[in-house]
Amino acid sequence: MKQSISRKLLIGLIIFTIILATCICAFSSYYLRKTTIEDYEYVGEAMTGTIAERLDGDKIYEYLSTGVPDEYYEDVLEEINVADDKFDSLYVYVAVPTDDAVLYLWSNGFSGEETIGFTTEYAPGGREWMQGRLNGTESEILKFADDPEFGRVATAASPIYDSNGDPVALVLVDFSVQDINDTIRDMIIRVVIVVLLLMIIYILIYYYYVQKKVVVPVKKLTSAAKDLTENLDKDHVYKSDIHTKDELEDLSKAFEKMDVELREYINENMRITAETERISAELDMASSIQDSQLPSKFPAFPEHSEFDIYASMTPAKEVGGDFYDFFMVDDDHIAMVMADVSGKGVPAALFMMIAKLLIKSRIQMGDSPAEALHSVNQQLLENNEANQFVTVWLALVELSTGKGVATNAGHEHPTIRRAGGMYELVEYRHSPPVATMKKTKFRDHEFELKPGDSLFVYTDGVPEATNAQNELFGTDRMLWSLNRETDADPETILKYVKEGIDLFVDGAEQFDDITMMCFKYFGKTSDDGEE
Repeated sequence: MKQSISRKLLIGLIIFTIILATCICAFSSYYLRKTTIEDYEYVGEAMTGTIAERLDGDKIYEYLSTGVPDEYYEDVLEEINVADDKFDSLYVYVAVPTDDAVLYLWSNGFSGEETIGFTTEYAPGGREWMQGRLNGTESEILKFADDPEFGRVATAASPIYDSNGDPVALVLVDFSVQDINDTIRDMIIRVVIVVLLLMIIYILIYYYYVQKKVVVPVKKLTSAAKDLTENLDKDHVYKSDIHTKDELEDLSKAFEKMDVELREYINENMRITAETERISAELDMASSIQDSQLPSKFPAFPEHSEFDIYASMTPAKEVGGDFYDFFMVDDDHIAMVMADVSGKGVPAALFMMIAKLLIKSRIQMGDSPAEALHSVNQQLLENNEANQFVTVWLALVELSTGKGVATNAGHEHPTIRRAGGMYELVEYRHSPPVATMKKTKFRDHEFELKPGDSLFVYTDGVPEATNAQNELFGTDRMLWSLNRETDADPETILKYVKEGIDLFVDGAEQFDDITMMCFKYFGKTSDDGEE
């Protein structure tokens, strides 16, 4: 169950007040008891000392020997009675501590005949204390003892001296401990009442102050936060009206600023989201367009039994800069293209589509691979403000003879597998990439395929595939994947290479397009009318 800040604050203040009041009362009780005892010590010592100074010690000997009171005796008794009434004590008396008992000489409320010579037993520890007070060796001013009639009493005593300066008797006064306790209790009650009144006043003032300066502003901020979550789509901007001149006012102003900035951020985020969705839709469309421009129907030429071909492209982004192409120039010649445009994304894809169309156009017009790339190079350099270029492997194969011509413009080394052999890299001097220099000369490289031979071409996304340890897949791993089953069909060959890459990178992010193509040559068969 939730509790409001006000309730928690009030409960906290009450608990704090109870604890503080208890501590104050405990300390006050200790201090008042100590002070009250000290006061009784002072009164007892002053009262008995004053009477003792006024008594004639030599008369003590006379009363002890005769036991007969006189006029002086009566005057002293009157003075003792006055002192008793003035200080509200139990008894004021003069006595001599003997070895066995207390021998009385004067006592308030009794005549001389009743008092002189009257004896009582010592209370426990009383003899040593009284004799110590008489001789001046006892520093304890008040002696507490239990009286059968009056309960617990506190006694103070001062010695009476004779003319020779010898102590002969004690003036004693008894106070009721109950009276002392009552005095202490009354004082504690007054202290508690005052403390409680002050604490109640403090609680009310502090509670009102905190309500006004803390609770009410916090409630406003809470309400504003709730409104913010519920009215973000409305023009209900929070306006700070908290003026506490402290951190809460700073928080309120910060909240007002946050409200404005959050709405601006949300509006901007909605705009960006809409723009992102639009761009994503356009990229999806561009990807679809790009896919449609690449041969994707396999078998590609089922009417031609002289060869089998398969290709694939896995872009690193929605659209890629790599491209492949293959097409029949005439019934006896097939053209194959593997290319990699500099950069990524939409610009590279646009440049790719232009390059692809230009290359195909020049080959279909009868150019050799070198002549075609020379013409494309000149055309791509026109208005190439982005300074993009493209690496190209372009080949023409005569299906009837297996003779081919290829031009490598800065592209990866192709691989070839001779019938019954293994896939190996074909390394020779390449021409520069297309669209780098105007006067670039491209060279044709002649080769010949025998039945059972295969070509595998690829972009740099294959050997440069990277794992989490920044290691490259490399051409050695690529050749190992190709040679898992050397006589496999082109589609299986590409599958083996892709599996090798996926196993190596183990889920690491793909940074470059992965494009591959495999061509397997069978030659003319008897069904074609030739051996």
